[in-house]
Amino acid sequence: MINLQQIVSIMSKLASHREALEWDNVGLQVGDYNNEIKKILVALDINVQIVEEALEKNADLIITHHPLIFNGIDNIHSQTSKGRTIIKAIKNDIAIYSTHTNMDIAEGGLNDLLADKLNILNTKILSKENEIELYKLAVHTPYENAEEIREVLFNKGAGKIGNYSKTSFTIKGEGTFLPGEDTNPHIGKKGEIEKVDEIKIETVIPENKVDNVIRGMLKAHPYEEVAYDIYKLPYQSEFKGIGRIGELQNSLSLKEYSEIIKNKLNIEKLKIRGNMEDKIKKVAICSGAGADFISLANAKGADLYITGDVKYHEAQLAEALDLNLVDAGHFETEIIFKELVEKYFKKVKEENKLEFEISISNINTNPWSYL
Repeated sequence: MINLQQIVSIMSKLASHREALEWDNVGLQVGDYNNEIKKILVALDINVQIVEEALEKNADLIITHHPLIFNGIDNIHSQTSKGRTIIKAIKNDIAIYSTHTNMDIAEGGLNDLLADKLNILNTKILSKENEIELYKLAVHTPYENAEEIREVLFNKGAGKIGNYSKTSFTIKGEGTFLPGEDTNPHIGKKGEIEKVDEIKIETVIPENKVDNVIRGMLKAHPYEEVAYDIYKLPYQSEFKGIGRIGELQNSLSLKEYSEIIKNKLNIEKLKIRGNMEDKIKKVAICSGAGADFISLANAKGADLYITGDVKYHEAQLAEALDLNLVDAGHFETEIIFKELVEKYFKKVKEENKLEFEISISNINTNPWSYL
């Protein structure tokens, strides 16, 4: 059995609430944390039709990208679409959870998946939003357990510096200890001083991963009492942010790459500003509505910027900057959210042998159609 609180905790490991932008409203919007969750439905949006689909599929929880409630609400009644959605969910004991800008920002989140689908390599953050402080961990372990402990640290989120992962430093030495009467030592005997060849592993951890890393390390460590230090690194931090910028493996014309975008995102038509013969190598992206970053993409040297919901005058700004621009659509650049969350939960379920089902919504919530 798994309850809603546990599902929220699992979701937060992928996209922490703390990473959401200030104006956003993410997390549990409707529901009881103590309720058992047997089936999850993943959708981009939330409306009455999605709740009805959840009912048909016997889902206890709907996870969405776009929140149902952004700001405070004055009333809940059946005369509004939002009111009907909330009432129907509550009456049928269906929880609603949303992960929005925190999923856009998260490492391994929506923008990283979009970059991967569009063959963009060596990505960096386009617009830095959140600064996360770094901590240093130093842990002592016997020689024979060092590699296992190191891998646990990395798998739990330690060891990332910029675009480098699995970074650590190792020091060999000798550890000493005297097991007391109430101990059960992994090495040595009670009442006798023991000398052990040990390795000291040092690595860095972002603030939002500290608890996860320490719990994993303590669980995997062979010692009954683990010797470790953890402290904040002054003047060192890493950033989280919206959008990504990277490079294609080979330069392509705007026309050639536009065809790839259409194919990868299953789009029939694109809105394009630029010269179709221009060579594209450096590409910036932002899922959803990212026209605010047109100037930033240009300043960072992008040959092309891909986003959605671009207005007329915003496209004129790109033209004035001589920046190639593709409006691939808000819906079209974010619908991969369903795939992302489903794949993540299936992996977590398999690794932890959890008992619940997950499926994605079949309802098309895109308000636009094309001729």
